[in-house]
Amino acid sequence: MEEINTRERFLKEGKKEFLKNGFKDTSLRQISKKLGLTLGAFYGCFKNKEDLFDAIVFRPAEELLDYYVTFHNNYMALEPKNQLNSLGKVPKEGLNAMLEYMYRHYEECKLLFCRSAGTKYEDYIEEFISVEVDSTRRFLNLMKENMFFSPEIDDQLSHNLASMLFKGIIEVFEHDMSYEHARSYVNKLQLFHTAGWMRLFEE
Repeated sequence: MEEINTRERFLKEGKKEFLKNGFKDTSLRQISKKLGLTLGAFYGCFKNKEDLFDAIVFRPAEELLDYYVTFHNNYMALEPKNQLNSLGKVPKEGLNAMLEYMYRHYEECKLLFCRSAGTKYEDYIEEFISVEVDSTRRFLNLMKENMFFSPEIDDQLSHNLASMLFKGIIEVFEHDMSYEHARSYVNKLQLFHTAGWMRLFEE
């Protein structure tokens, strides 16, 4: 029981320090000192600093990405005409659901998106971008097969556009927006993004 309590104390204090200093500048010695514990006590609970970081963010990171993959798979399972007709509505609903989840796990998501340099999560956002690029390719191929439209959009352009969207979303954590502000901001960002895509489809 005491070991579990010690582990929880390290998780709680570690989260505070990571949020304040980022992964690279967080000191295990400082965490232990603040808790009145030794480094030996830390290593009795975790392998190293990255193991501590991973223990804090692993579950939200996995759940958020799983949701995004499932959302895209469900969208791609729609009939081609329904995909086209839902192009603005469905992505908005998906982003709003993601945002709601991220704000329920705000501190963990801020760590993932803004404080993870030096960990295996420092390119976490790229996983979302890759899903977006793959789904875009599948969507465009489907539109071409059904003779709705066939714009010349390669993966590089698709990647750059998806990167702009997601890096824009990360701003809600960089600036600690309230949920209400973030929801309005993300909806406008998505509206702008969709309008740009629709214009490309006309080319």
